[in-house]
Amino acid sequence: MADETQKTECKDGFFKCLLNPPKCSMLRMIVVGTIGGIIIWGGLNTGMEWTNRSEFCMSCHEMTIPFEELKKTVHYKNRSGTTVQCADCHVASSKTPTDYMFKSFQKLMAARDVIGHIKGTLDTPEKYEAHRLAMAERVWERMKERDSKECRNCHDFKTMDPEKQKDRSVVKHEGAVQDGKTCIDCHKGIAHKPVHHLLEKEQGKAPAVPESAPPSQAQPAPAAAPKADATPAAAPGATAAPAAQPPAAAAQPAKAAPKAEAASAATPAASAITALDWSKIPTRQIKVFYPGQAGLEWVMNKADHSSAADIIEKKRACAKCHEGDANEVGAAIVAGKPVGVSKTVMEPNPPAGKVGFIPVTFQTTHDDSKIYFRFEWVPPKNSDKKMDPKHEIKLTMMFDGGGTVEGSELNGCWATCHVDLRSMKEAKDDKKTKYIVGADLASGKFMDLIQFRSGKGEKPLDGWVDSQRHMDGGKSHLRVEGKKEGNKWIVTFERALAGGGKGDHVITADKVYNFGFALHEDFTNARYHYVSLGYQFGLDKPNPGVKNYIDVQKQ
Repeated sequence: MADETQKTECKDGFFKCLLNPPKCSMLRMIVVGTIGGIIIWGGLNTGMEWTNRSEFCMSCHEMTIPFEELKKTVHYKNRSGTTVQCADCHVASSKTPTDYMFKSFQKLMAARDVIGHIKGTLDTPEKYEAHRLAMAERVWERMKERDSKECRNCHDFKTMDPEKQKDRSVVKHEGAVQDGKTCIDCHKGIAHKPVHHLLEKEQGKAPAVPESAPPSQAQPAPAAAPKADATPAAAPGATAAPAAQPPAAAAQPAKAAPKAEAASAATPAASAITALDWSKIPTRQIKVFYPGQAGLEWVMNKADHSSAADIIEKKRACAKCHEGDANEVGAAIVAGKPVGVSKTVMEPNPPAGKVGFIPVTFQTTHDDSKIYFRFEWVPPKNSDKKMDPKHEIKLTMMFDGGGTVEGSELNGCWATCHVDLRSMKEAKDDKKTKYIVGADLASGKFMDLIQFRSGKGEKPLDGWVDSQRHMDGGKSHLRVEGKKEGNKWIVTFERALAGGGKGDHVITADKVYNFGFALHEDFTNARYHYVSLGYQFGLDKPNPGVKNYIDVQKQ
């Protein structure tokens, strides 16, 4: 009866029922609780959003240090007009409501920053720098635990367009998916001053190459080399005697087209290189770039080079990541800008006006007995300074015996270039030339070397690199022709497949050979040259799955 009375009286009006506790207490509690919850939640959310503003973060003056760093990055200002604020990375959760508790927890943990502000923990730039790595490590750890959700609010592997990414970005993202990596594994230091290299240095250097190096040995003089150029060119980081100052070269190619001229006949006219129709032979565009003092040890050290782990652990060739942006790498190095994870300056004496890279058109073919390599490029405009006045250009190519030099399938002739060579950053012996760690001529663990020099009457150099560099000795029936046609150079090598002498590799159809080449232009010398990444070639052996591979087709 009482229930029916309550139902009847409740029909008299909602608010009248609400004000009659004895009869409508349950309904009143539900409604009041709901309204109160909305008010409380709304107040908390409003307070959270208000304190998430960067202006609020700046109320603690020490936070102006990281904010000013953020303002200089693409995450703050870019062509699309999007921007990231402090809370987007340090408070934000994913876009799902279930993560609201995490967001609230982050705000609670922020009380630690208030306490630090009151105590003056970071009240000077010096104190901030002292604590920077520890603070960064906490953020990295939290983001890794959450699979970088803060990043994934805007970025997603599934919606990335590989066609609009650089080669190394595509490779890195593909590898991240395969290896189960998350964004923060690779993208530390993108919004603030990078300090992750300090963490990696603490973890130690990767054992990229054996620590022991061969004893320093004097370079024997080439049989036909003139005294003025006792130290010929070689690939990455060539180590001719250092000059006091690098040459100055104009940044733009020469506009005037001089008359065609023969630069250097490597052999008498009767033994000229076999005539070939190069228009029928495939071309490969290769960017040779300025490497500075980037020796093998730097390239293969995880604390210096972000891709070292991919090279060492995943066996990914350098060209797989850098073929597309070798020009950017060279431009940064030649300008004396810091590069790599460790932000190392690879060129301590930036040569004035020297360009960062030169595009080279590379072609190769073979017949039953010989292999041919052709290089064509437009050089930058020559300057007045000449380190090597006899030779306007020198072009050097090195290749192994088909996987005989460890690591050459990944980095080509970089296996011969080390940071302790003369004119390099850790040089201690001005006679130390290029070498291969653990070289063995008898077993084929050496690099075959061929070189063209543009000086009048110069013969081609046929040598090799084992525990040191040898610039003569081969008998591979090598011929070289080089000429300047208008504003471009063309250099062609003709080399017997069978080799024929000390330091010559035999080239056969059942092997894949690793190679690289270097270009000394504008009368330059020593390490002020341009180098290629590591490439491979095989005779009539298509290998479409390998990016740095070149199929040498029979003519």
